[in-house]
Amino acid sequence: MPLETLLATLAVLITGLFYLTHNRTGLPRVGGKGPIGFILTALKSLTSFEELINEGWHKYGGKPFALPTMAGQVVLVGPENVDLIRMSDDSVINQPISIDEGLQIAHTMNPRQQALPYQAVVTRTDLTRAIGSFIPEVVEETNLSMAEAFSPKPGEKSATVPLFETMVHLVARISNRAMLGTSLCRNKTFLHEVIQFAETLVPYAQLLLWFPRLMRAPLYFLMSSAFGGPKQPIKTLLPHLKTLLADREKGIESSRTISDFLINHAPPEEIANPELLAMRVLNLNFGSIHTSSIFGTHAIFHLATLSPSELDGIRKEIIDALESEGGYTKTSLSKMRKLDSILRETGRFYALGYVGLLRLLIKPLTLVDGTVIPAGYSIGVPTRPIHFDPTVYVDPETFDCFRFSKLREKEESDVKHGFTTIDKDFILFGLGRHACPGRFFASMELKIMLSHLLLHYDVSLPDGAKEVPKPMVFASAVMPNPKASVVITPRVGQPGQEF
Repeated sequence: MPLETLLATLAVLITGLFYLTHNRTGLPRVGGKGPIGFILTALKSLTSFEELINEGWHKYGGKPFALPTMAGQVVLVGPENVDLIRMSDDSVINQPISIDEGLQIAHTMNPRQQALPYQAVVTRTDLTRAIGSFIPEVVEETNLSMAEAFSPKPGEKSATVPLFETMVHLVARISNRAMLGTSLCRNKTFLHEVIQFAETLVPYAQLLLWFPRLMRAPLYFLMSSAFGGPKQPIKTLLPHLKTLLADREKGIESSRTISDFLINHAPPEEIANPELLAMRVLNLNFGSIHTSSIFGTHAIFHLATLSPSELDGIRKEIIDALESEGGYTKTSLSKMRKLDSILRETGRFYALGYVGLLRLLIKPLTLVDGTVIPAGYSIGVPTRPIHFDPTVYVDPETFDCFRFSKLREKEESDVKHGFTTIDKDFILFGLGRHACPGRFFASMELKIMLSHLLLHYDVSLPDGAKEVPKPMVFASAVMPNPKASVVITPRVGQPGQEF
């Protein structure tokens, strides 16, 4: 019996056994009745999560309901509760514990990441304030890395590349230019190790959640020993971090990177033990690689379906923005409204999955309609009723690259419909005090990558296809199709290539 089948079978049996003493929400539950119904529905959630959400949503009229998963039940609540979640101070509706549990951080990273989350402070303050200073480095690394990734073979005019895999490598390299500098961002061994860490973290966490807590530590040890974990990239990172720390001791000025920001905020015990500091770097790498590569891939697939005139319109706006500001700056990037619109539409249409605003209740919660949910359960809001609300979005089932740029023209607002703007009708980045602090850096990086791609290359789908590849779904997550490719053709002698 294959290892994956054996693990899944054991997990199903354990989940069924624990059913009688757990998961008592008092709410209606989607799926079959009784322990067998729970187990079958939990298994179904691995491949048909959206179908189960739709079933519960229509069956219970948008009222709260429980959905069995391999990690236990999640309570799904309606959009009318968004403000309740947004205004939470974590005393009842808790986000940090939810992330800790969902990513199994105690095993996949270490407990310090949430107990002392200064990497979030660095991202929210130092990094966000310094975004403008990182633009020249991101531009240079984008130019070099894309030239390597998209170079046609000798005698050929175009290169056909697996897009998601290519984007993961590009984002890892470009992000680590800002994170660590040129020595490691171009180190193929480190990039391979950090990508493997970022790509396996979520599957590891999902699998660990299928099992009782006592089994998780030995199971993670077995998985990470066989397939890789943080040890490999940390080993490669340590000499670099030790050099940074030694230079500081000697008063030697180094180039400013995100790692330097982390060192500025690190407590003495992490300065004394650089392995702990290295895990902070991996934490930020996970967030950057995981999200930006997903958004970038979806966006490029849709760019590849646009007409030549539509693409030329985007290119003209990019060139006008760059010429008006003398190149890439925060202001010129802000003028690329069509690219910004494509990114926001990507977030609206795909999000990162079928459920947003996931939280863990540490005390009983009374919802807007008076329903009481007991402590100890995860709650979340289905993204579809929000992101596909026809009273908010015209023709919501259509992916419209220019949806938000047209709204910005109509309403003469440069902020309201921007990619990084958060509101109750767009929950991609969360809401309130826990809104994603890295979204501003991600926006800068993705706009530079997409604008460089469009100015220097033509992009199309193989065989002239005009339909975007169907995304891959696992449990509640939505990912770009990892097997789908695009055709990249260098543009020679075209306007804008001086940038």
